[in-house]
Amino acid sequence: MLNPFEQDWWDAWNLWSALGQGVQLQPLPPPVPLEPGETAHAVEPCEVQRFDGVRLAIGNSHGYAAAAQWRTIDNGTAVLTRHRVLLLNRYGQQVFGLAAVTRMWTEHDGTVLAYGDTQYKLRVPRPVWFDVMLNYVAFGRRIDLVVPPFVQAAWQRAGLIR
Repeated sequence: MLNPFEQDWWDAWNLWSALGQGVQLQPLPPPVPLEPGETAHAVEPCEVQRFDGVRLAIGNSHGYAAAAQWRTIDNGTAVLTRHRVLLLNRYGQQVFGLAAVTRMWTEHDGTVLAYGDTQYKLRVPRPVWFDVMLNYVAFGRRIDLVVPPFVQAAWQRAGLIR
């Protein structure tokens, strides 16, 4: 039995492997109408956080460092298309355009999209799987996916690999 983190890696590994074998993604039925020609490739529950604060603070003679401050700003359903992540919430929609992203990376709990100095974290249940999908759909790239040894060990214990 895999925990959610290990299952996320398993799902990501299977997606990554399928993409490497040339499997074509099939569009999903979107929960709302999209732009003409736009298709959904992932529909996931999502919490959106924005980074507020400073990464490093200098204090008195003892000094101190401030931790990153992620603040939840929205919750809803993320719809991944080729050009954007559309967040559907109870008030309407919030759009995260992918062409304007200046940097992107995945952390243990979500994918960070940076727009200049402004950073948003999309926290979905399967962050590694979402990262593989986002990179492939939006940027046409198959990322280097390096599975941590402790995750591989869990897969072996579950009988998924030898």
